[in-house]
Amino acid sequence: MPKISIIIPVYNAEQYLEECLLSISQQTFGDFEIRAINDGSTDRSLEILKKYKEKEPRLQVIAQENKGVSAARNLGLENAQGEYITFVDADDWLHPETLKQYIEIAKNEGSDIVISQFLTEKSREKQSPSSIKSFDRKEIEQNIFPKFIETDVYNSVCNKLYRAELIKKTNAKFPMGVRIAEDAQFNHQVFSQAQRISETPFKTYFYREVQGSATRNVVRNDYWQSNLAIYQYEYQKYFGNALSENTIHELKTKRFFRSIMALIYIYFNPKNQLSLFQRFSKIREIVNHEVVRKVFSDNTLQKDLGRYDLAIFKAIQSKNILKLYLYTLYSYYRNS
Repeated sequence: MPKISIIIPVYNAEQYLEECLLSISQQTFGDFEIRAINDGSTDRSLEILKKYKEKEPRLQVIAQENKGVSAARNLGLENAQGEYITFVDADDWLHPETLKQYIEIAKNEGSDIVISQFLTEKSREKQSPSSIKSFDRKEIEQNIFPKFIETDVYNSVCNKLYRAELIKKTNAKFPMGVRIAEDAQFNHQVFSQAQRISETPFKTYFYREVQGSATRNVVRNDYWQSNLAIYQYEYQKYFGNALSENTIHELKTKRFFRSIMALIYIYFNPKNQLSLFQRFSKIREIVNHEVVRKVFSDNTLQKDLGRYDLAIFKAIQSKNILKLYLYTLYSYYRNS
C-alpha cells in the first residue's frame, strides 16, 4: 500500500498537464501513487496521460464521461489505496519537497490533516524554515471552525494532506450538482471530525493564475448567486456542536456583508463585459433582495467602516443605485 494517493481531476488540461505530472514525479518522497481521472476531456489530455504512464509506473489513469470535478475526485477517492490523500489540479504543480513535508509533519505531530500554503506562479520566493502550528480538538473548534464560516482561507483541498481513514470514517464526498464551494463542503465533513490538525508556513502548492480576473468573468460566473448560496449554507450541520447558532449567524453575516460590498465594485467596474443596463439591473437585483435588505438593516455593521465603505453601506441601505455607480467609478479612477 502506498503512503500517499495523489488525486488529479483532468479536464482539457493539455497545456499544463505534463508540467503538473513532472512536478509529482520529481518529489523527494517517492512512496506514492497518482490517480488521474480524465473527466471526458475533448483535447489531448487522455493521450498525454497514457503516454506519461509509460515512464511513470506510479500513475494510474481512470477515464469517465464528463461529470465534473466533484465526480472525478469522488472516483479518485473510491480507487485510492494510500494511507493519506492529497489533491492536485491539473494546471498546477508542487514544490519538490511537498510530500516529504506532509509525511514528516503527519508522523511527528500525529495529525489527521496537514495544511500548507500557496504560491502563485508570479510570486515564487525563497522558502525559509519556520515553526509548525498544531491544533487539538478544542483548538480546532475555537480557531479553525470560525474561519471556515467567515473566510475562504481553509476551503481548498489542494494544499492539504488527509488521513484516508478520516475520510472513510466521515464518508466524506464532494457534492454533486453544486457549482460552488465543493472543496469547502468536503472540508467541512472531514474537519468536523478531525482530532488533530497541523499547519505549516511552507509553501508547497503552486497555483496557476488563469487569465481573466473576477471583473472580466462576471458573465461566466454568477458571483451574486454564489455568495447568496454561501450565506444560506447550513453551517450548523457540521459546526453546530462547537459553535452557537448566534456565533454562526454573526460570522456568516459579516462575511456576506463584505461580499456584497465587493460585488458592487465588481459589477460596476468599467472593465467588466456587462452593458451599463446589465450592470444596473444586477445591482438592483442585489440591493432589493430580501436577504440583503435584512443584513444591511443592521447598523452595527457600520462599525469601523472607512468613509468610502460607509458611503457604499448607506447607498445600499437607501437602494440608491446611481450613487453606488458613481462611488465605484470614483474609486476606480482614483486608484487606477
